[in-house]
Amino acid sequence: MQAQALLDTAVQAERFIHSLQVQTPNGVAWGLARERPDKVLHTLYAGSAGITLFYLELARATGEARFVDVATAAGSELLAALPTMQRPTCAPMGGWVGYMFVLHELACATGEQRFADMARRCAAWQRELAEPIGAGIGWVQQMPYAKLTGHEGVREIFDMAEGAAGAAVYWLYAHEKGVHADALDWAVAAGRRLLEVSEPAEGGRRWQLMPDIPWPFDAPNFAHGTAGVAYCMARLYECTGDAAFLEAALAGAGHVQAMAESVEGGGHLVPHILDDGRPHRFYLGVCHGPPGTGRLFALLSRLTNDTRWAAWGRGLDDGLIALGAPEQRGRGFWNNVSQCCCDAGIGDHAVNMYRHTGDTRYLDLAERVAAELIRRSDGDEAGRAWPQAEHRSQPDFIQTQTGYMQGAAGVGSFFVHLATTLRGAPVKIQFPDSPF
Repeated sequence: MQAQALLDTAVQAERFIHSLQVQTPNGVAWGLARERPDKVLHTLYAGSAGITLFYLELARATGEARFVDVATAAGSELLAALPTMQRPTCAPMGGWVGYMFVLHELACATGEQRFADMARRCAAWQRELAEPIGAGIGWVQQMPYAKLTGHEGVREIFDMAEGAAGAAVYWLYAHEKGVHADALDWAVAAGRRLLEVSEPAEGGRRWQLMPDIPWPFDAPNFAHGTAGVAYCMARLYECTGDAAFLEAALAGAGHVQAMAESVEGGGHLVPHILDDGRPHRFYLGVCHGPPGTGRLFALLSRLTNDTRWAAWGRGLDDGLIALGAPEQRGRGFWNNVSQCCCDAGIGDHAVNMYRHTGDTRYLDLAERVAAELIRRSDGDEAGRAWPQAEHRSQPDFIQTQTGYMQGAAGVGSFFVHLATTLRGAPVKIQFPDSPF
């Protein structure tokens, strides 16, 4: 596809998102989905914070000031809503550090100090929710996914998507961007606690989502397991030079490698869950597949100057391609097209790898993802959207969402990324947990 056609698709996604825009007393937000226009969220994962990033990218790609105006109005709504929130999760996608990231990006785009000030406050609010545990700090909160698992209660949460590793990585962003002077100290404190909760495992060491998990969930990949926490360790080493963090990252990578299985046709993949007593499923998206887990190996290659790490990470992509993604759907690649779990996340990863390596195999994969996304879309020039099942375990629960990680904003962001990369001037806003 030509770059302009790709960008046109992103604008069509914006028209759908606009159709669910909600005027508030302080600015704008959006309904969660076509099926739930009344449910308004502010999170980076599924609400106005993530959608704001898409509008900033559209503004850069098109030069149209109206998109900055919408992002600014969404930011104004965030400024009013955030102080009223009651103890959000420590997860970056639903908590303070996610809002910090978006508000800092908004401050950079608009030059408005009010957004920078609130970003700094959000970074500090994240620290206020932590408590001293062991050698550092951590967060004890409600177990995630109670509605899916049926298990309720509180645990200390360790992982990238829901817990301490994610908070630490976003604080490292805050340190590097000058958001808060204490952010590095806070990230190191979280890292010290994560060092002591790692466990010996085949090939090295592992981290679980939380201690004493009441359901089978030994997840070695990025979002909820070892690869994500090891990535946090590697980033802490990058920012501090502390060899203990690098040793932990390498041990985590060794365990991930030991869990990999060869794929017929080439490459390897790491199972989604190791201990549930079922045949292994291989997820292909960011959460538990190559686009997420490969980030650890790309980062380690850069930090150690050892290209074998990067080569092993590319072997994950070989496995993904050998399974026929994105056209072929399987048990780990279901009726979902979004940034977190399936197509859009694979597409963005492919564009990043093409930019990083120059390998046209990745450009081919990105263009195939774009074609598949258009095929699976609902709508046309008047507004393009993507009905999908967010959770593999709930295949009949279909929603047409607006948000970034599970909706049109994230899909549109991929189209912007590919279009502007083909033009030679990519405008992608990379998340703090990206090595690119």
